[in-house]
Amino acid sequence: MRLIGLALALDVALLVVLAGCAQQAKTSVSSTTAQPESPTRPPTPPAVPEQTPTTTPTDSAATSGAPQNLDEFTDEPALKDVLFEPNRADIVRDGASIMMGNARWLVARWLVDNRDYFVLLEGHTDAKEAREDNAALAELRAKAAARFLLAMGVPESRLLTVSFGSDRPACKDRSDACAAKNRRVHFRVKRP
Repeated sequence: MRLIGLALALDVALLVVLAGCAQQAKTSVSSTTAQPESPTRPPTPPAVPEQTPTTTPTDSAATSGAPQNLDEFTDEPALKDVLFEPNRADIVRDGASIMMGNARWLVARWLVDNRDYFVLLEGHTDAKEAREDNAALAELRAKAAARFLLAMGVPESRLLTVSFGSDRPACKDRSDACAAKNRRVHFRVKRP
């Protein structure tokens, strides 16, 4: 019964946050190589409020005993990667749905299981741009995911972000489908 009440409260909180974000401007990455949006593209959902965490670790994480060794983090099958459009760092519909699922799982770990998880948000890009541009874009993607999780109730003290640019591809083929898999934020956790 407690879990059902918690799930309902979390869903209501998510709806309130999303409704409150409806007036916010959308966040995007501008680049000289960015493609113009096509008029048939579905509208972009509202951006998450601007609460930018710094790169690994966030200020709160640095003071809370956050792990400094990235090798301490492991993959968690319940947390899904969020994919991005080329040269973009905004979280759109499918990404927002995935982020909500990830946020629910993480908040449940803290509220229900009372576990001290740390979350590493790894920003990644495809290899189509210059290395420096890829690193900057990957950082923006990781920070966008962190802002989303903060808005959903994940404690800032538990979030760390890192940019890998195109250095750690999920797929190495030279196809567009493969490049799409590399434009992502990947989630890893450090369990207590």
